[in-house]
Amino acid sequence: MPSSIHNQNEPLLPGKLANEREPMNARSDVVIKALALLRIGFGVSCLLAPRFTFGLFRIDVPAAYAVLPRLFGGREIMLGELLLTAGNNKLPDGGRREIKRALWAGIGADIIDFGCALFGSAIGTSSKASTALVAGGAVVSIIVGAVGMRGL
Repeated sequence: MPSSIHNQNEPLLPGKLANEREPMNARSDVVIKALALLRIGFGVSCLLAPRFTFGLFRIDVPAAYAVLPRLFGGREIMLGELLLTAGNNKLPDGGRREIKRALWAGIGADIIDFGCALFGSAIGTSSKASTALVAGGAVVSIIVGAVGMRGL
């Protein structure tokens, strides 16, 4: 007979150790990377071809005001880069806290974009088409960010 008596409430094999972390959900990882790359791509297009890019959203930008879409593009590049580089396997949580912060920053920016689209429509400075495209894009980005965050 063994010298120690096993407690019947304990499993035979212990669960994960406290210092072991769960791997990130593969779907969340793909969604987060895709969102980051889409943000960067959209930002680069706003920097390089601001009038064309905003024209896709039915927003006419006079040449004299092309700096405004470029500012927006800079924001998108920054948010995408922040999200893309937030993970860090050297941290105890694998950088999940930083990934969440980057996702929340993007969601916050998208909520502001959504509100601005609705405000522009309400005061009559945006067409229905541009409002639908901008607000719809913001909602899609919010949903994709939330899906990515769900697996963290």
